Amino acid sequence: MTLSPENSLRDVFASAVRQHLQRNLRTGEDWDRFKAIQRETDARLMTEQAAHKRDFSQRMAEAKEIILREESGVRLDHPVPSWTANRSSMDALDRKAGERVQHDHERRIAAIKKDELNAFRDLTAEIRARDAPEQTQSLAQTWRRSGPTRS
Repeated sequence: MTLSPENSLRDVFASAVRQHLQRNLRTGEDWDRFKAIQRETDARLMTEQAAHKRDFSQRMAEAKEIILREESGVRLDHPVPSWTANRSSMDALDRKAGERVQHDHERRIAAIKKDELNAFRDLTAEIRARDAPEQTQSLAQTWRRSGPTRS
């Protein structure tokens, strides 16, 4: 993955959410669920990494086909004659396809990490709901005069 401020900030935020959640885990069930979320995320990330390595050449070929289809549409500039061997256009095609494949890979990884954050937020909400004091009395019921009244 590329090091961008957006990715760095996202990772710092995810780390802060994870640390905050760890401080609020009280029961063994909470810890089990936290660890299950982490295991699932790690498994999905490893699967995506392996699929990226395994299918890289296929993904590149598909990306090249898509780019060529997009570029062969109606154009306002003059096309390069077909009899010229323009090696720089092949390099540009490879670069564009590589960027597209890498961007798709990073987008899938970001989606996995977003799912992890959503699961952590759900767990945090459940813990807060469970541990919150119940508000059974209304304000009118809790306010009573302790002294004598004028009536």
